[in-house]
Amino acid sequence: MQPDSARRGAFSSVVALLAFIGSKLFRLRLVVGLIVTLVGLELVRPTPFSGKQYRIIHAFALIWIAAGLALRAWGAGSAGIHTRSGIIEAARLATGGAFAYVRNPIYLGSMCIGFGMAALIGDPWAFLLASVTFGILYFSIVPAEEEFLFQQFAHEYRRYQEAVPRFFPRLRPFPGREQRPFEWRAVLGELFMALFLIGIYFALLLEEYFDKKG
Repeated sequence: MQPDSARRGAFSSVVALLAFIGSKLFRLRLVVGLIVTLVGLELVRPTPFSGKQYRIIHAFALIWIAAGLALRAWGAGSAGIHTRSGIIEAARLATGGAFAYVRNPIYLGSMCIGFGMAALIGDPWAFLLASVTFGILYFSIVPAEEEFLFQQFAHEYRRYQEAVPRFFPRLRPFPGREQRPFEWRAVLGELFMALFLIGIYFALLLEEYFDKKG
């Protein structure tokens, strides 16, 4: 076997392994995120929310988190209700809305939220936990989803994949996009995530308050 062929074969094997792991982790993706969040609350030491020197950083972090929630909501409404499913499925290939700019808008929104929360907390441990979590989940789940989509939609997905980046949005929408009605029902799950994040924020505020009282 030629060196280039060997490298391609090894790369394909790694991608196949990641896709297999991702297919098993897919139904647990929210559970993994919740566990990491709870562990993080015990490990990290947030910068003071009342500290004047941190106000600009905290303001930008909150804007980044809000942008992540908006991107997730746009992606969910563009794709449909199946984004809340515990299995990898798609009745159609989503190429309109948020998907006309980036192939994984929901995951990109999650990363904005995760790193925005890390910036809000300000502890290096928070950035490390976010990086490890997204690395484990998305470098396995994304290949699993891509393998499914290629099997399901073949050349249609290949054309879309070649034109639209995985995580870094293109400036102009995909010319071959298919616009479909926005599914507001799919956005409901993002409201629960927003409430969850608000709960974490107030929990950190209360922790800081009681620490000062103590």
